[in-house]
Amino acid sequence: MPHNAQLIKHKPNYKLIYNKSAMYCTNFKIMEKLKTAQELIKANPNVMSGFNQFIHGSGEPKRGDYGDKSQWYAEQQGYDYAKKMAKENGIAFTHIFKCGKSESCFPFMYGGFMVCNACGNKSVDKDWWKIKVEKDGNAFCCHGLDFKDLQSSNNYAFGDTFEEAISNYESVMLALS
Repeated sequence: MPHNAQLIKHKPNYKLIYNKSAMYCTNFKIMEKLKTAQELIKANPNVMSGFNQFIHGSGEPKRGDYGDKSQWYAEQQGYDYAKKMAKENGIAFTHIFKCGKSESCFPFMYGGFMVCNACGNKSVDKDWWKIKVEKDGNAFCCHGLDFKDLQSSNNYAFGDTFEEAISNYESVMLALS
């Protein structure tokens, strides 16, 4: 914030900034952030780990990847709980989408980067992969975390189901890219 401005009012997701020297107010949109298990639940570390795996877009824990069945089970419980919260409570999470319009595009984490098996690019993840899906009447609305409203934003899509809203959002965002 500039040295000659001060925060004078706060609304959910907005800051109203007053610039003293120019004598005007400006609304700045605060982009919603992903909240982790540490902010949303109280559980053992393995459950929280599974919860965060879902929030950050990692794949579902696979039994074969764990030597300790109890660790896998706890992480699976956390993963499932985060998925349930995303569906029922509209918590924000990362969903891995295609990086392009190719049907063979399936990005995955490799060496600390999201890479694409079709185009061979690295760091293909986008800010629009961080989403929130909310119930809107009989439908679901999937939108990016910087979504403001239906009139001024173009990063949203509706669907009859949670999954359909996400799929429609992917189509919209790929068309805009």
